[in-house]
Amino acid sequence: MKRAPRWGIDLGVYVRAIPLLVRNPAIVVVPLLMAVVGVLIGLVLTPSGGGLVGSATSGIGGLIVVLLRFFGVGTACIIADEAWRRGRASFDNGWTEARRRGGDILYASLGITFLFWLLQYASTLIGLVAILLTAVAVYFLIWAIPAAAVGGIRGGDAIQVSIDRVRANPLPAAIAAVVTVFVFFAAILGSAALIGTVIVYTGGGLVDRLIDALVQATADSYIALIITKTYTDASFTRGW
Repeated sequence: MKRAPRWGIDLGVYVRAIPLLVRNPAIVVVPLLMAVVGVLIGLVLTPSGGGLVGSATSGIGGLIVVLLRFFGVGTACIIADEAWRRGRASFDNGWTEARRRGGDILYASLGITFLFWLLQYASTLIGLVAILLTAVAVYFLIWAIPAAAVGGIRGGDAIQVSIDRVRANPLPAAIAAVVTVFVFFAAILGSAALIGTVIVYTGGGLVDRLIDALVQATADSYIALIITKTYTDASFTRGW
């Protein structure tokens, strides 16, 4: 078992993840596919009118899209883990493992989605407190998906394992959570800026959604790289 840098923090991970992603575009494939499928689901299930049926359809479609996105991140974590260990990752190996671990990834994703749904509901009742609770949830759940994807943890136990790892490695987890949130929102802003420049030539519509899907998938792949590496370091590296 190797030693971690002092205080258990390796900030170089966040820099090294960029060229590693460039050398391993296979990491982006499944997140991009899931994002495109999400776009198609949004086009099909977006209600033309209001009402109870329209709201229910939209809600089901939104849940499916979220679960697909989590599955894409989980698959990216599997391929990212091989990329970190070998420098190069095989899509075939990653996809085979993702199909084997798919049930655990989706089970963990359901648990995460349910918790955030409760927090979203609570936000209508307690306002700013819900924002703080959401931040705490992101912090403690940051390693749930990699736990299910590469940690060999059952989906039902992934959330508890993430909490345990975060409690044992609070500062690395905090940095991973902050960077993840930053990349998530940076992707939203970057996508909006990119669409704003392209939309003049395309007229918007499906094209801008596909651009957003590409930016989202790239951001998710980078996030998968950093949360996978920080999770494996927290789980299998002896600190000081």
